[in-house]
Amino acid sequence: MPSSIPYDPSLVLANVVNSKAIDIVMQISAAQAPVDAAEGTLDSLIASRRSLDMTNTELRNLGIDTSVVDKAILDLNNSIAESAATYVKAKIQAESTIAPLRGSLPSVNANVESPVDYVKTQIKSMPLASDSLNMDVQYFSMDENNQDSTAFASTISGYIAASTSWMGIKASTQMSSAAAKQVSSQTSRHSIAGTLVLSVSCTHKNAQVLAPFVLNVDKGIKAFNHLFPDAAIDPTDRAAMAQLALKDDINSKEMFSIISGMTFGSSFVGMVHVLNTTDTSASQSLSTAAATLQVQMDMGAWFEDASGGFGVNSSFSNEVKNLLSTQSITSHVTLICMGVIPSMVANDVKLGVEKFATFDPKASMDAIATIQNATVAEQGTVQSSATAARTGGQMIAMKAGEVKAALTALGEIQDGANKILDVNSMMAALDDYLKKAAEGTSGVPLNYYLKDITKGMLAEMWVAKYFPGQYMPIKYDDSTDNPVSGTDKGGSGGSDQTPAANGDTNGNATADTNAPATDGAS
Repeated sequence: MPSSIPYDPSLVLANVVNSKAIDIVMQISAAQAPVDAAEGTLDSLIASRRSLDMTNTELRNLGIDTSVVDKAILDLNNSIAESAATYVKAKIQAESTIAPLRGSLPSVNANVESPVDYVKTQIKSMPLASDSLNMDVQYFSMDENNQDSTAFASTISGYIAASTSWMGIKASTQMSSAAAKQVSSQTSRHSIAGTLVLSVSCTHKNAQVLAPFVLNVDKGIKAFNHLFPDAAIDPTDRAAMAQLALKDDINSKEMFSIISGMTFGSSFVGMVHVLNTTDTSASQSLSTAAATLQVQMDMGAWFEDASGGFGVNSSFSNEVKNLLSTQSITSHVTLICMGVIPSMVANDVKLGVEKFATFDPKASMDAIATIQNATVAEQGTVQSSATAARTGGQMIAMKAGEVKAALTALGEIQDGANKILDVNSMMAALDDYLKKAAEGTSGVPLNYYLKDITKGMLAEMWVAKYFPGQYMPIKYDDSTDNPVSGTDKGGSGGSDQTPAANGDTNGNATADTNAPATDGAS
């Protein structure tokens, strides 16, 4: 993706340039240049490949031989692989180079006061550059939903009858039983994953320049003395100031620069990764059993007649429930926007896990009672049908018992919603960024227009300010030609002209004039 524009907060319009800061910014830009070039090449090759694929498809549909195109696509694939390797190597190398440079750029700076006369200086916006846009967007989305459910229900009923006569004892036994079981198991997993990586860089046509550009010479001397204490200017010595004005120090190292103009750009580099996963596992088991045992005995022969009977009725039911429902939401958003501050809008994400629709002792006992009563009734039906068949000597059709559902349904716990930044938030921010970038009213500097101020220039401006009319006027700024009275200490300026070649040189002429130096004490 195109790199973010390097920027140092100390590089402000009309401010004295921090040479170290601007050098670091230039180094970062130089390190990013090979990466941007390699990525541009890779993107161009990928776009060519997609275009050739479309052309190849069209030719096939028309029945035209595509062997030449197929060979070209294979060659292009090799070029894409080589370009990708070049881009990856350049990216890794650039990051290792840029990281320590970024670390040396402080976010808070303290600098000497600018010598620009803000009262008389104006900032003008002029269309000196051009608008451009470079965009790269990658989006991946996956929505996966897995559900597995198993259910089992069974009813088993039986009847056994036996009679014996042995040693004068007649015994008959009747046993009936019924059992029912309901088992349910459910698992579900819903996963939504989305990743958006985008990068946009723009250049803006509107530049800002200081016009008119007026300097306050007293502030300029103070700034020079602060930056170069070993070569300080003494404004109390008129003769020394006149001598300084005579020197040609245009190539001197003892100079500082003021940012007099800028062209601007902006960048939008962002990444969003959102993962929303909901897992639910539920299992229920409900079983019941009912049994009846009856024994009847007749004792005769040498015993006195005696008869008796006993019976046992029993039923048993149990219920087991297990539920585990989890929700995991992960959101990672990174945005580096230079030159424009877009609006970020958070979106709602729904929170909620599964629960048993009814989960209390009464509901559980009702479910157990329902299936237990049905089982006991089924067991009684089997017993009565078997007795009728035995006494009537005929076949009785047995009807299958009806299964009554008694398991608990699942419901959803409403936990409300939280606001998070997601893919939609990033796209809304991109829309806002593009609108503001098109307006061109903001940005970070791409080009700096620097105005150099030397020791000799300050001396000429000082002489012209405090001794007006005595020397040939040569100006280094855009101040007016009106003479400055003793009480009106206005700004006067600096340019790239050399001082007038005479013993009493002074400067106070229009900026960027190329009038030849003339002899001229007035």
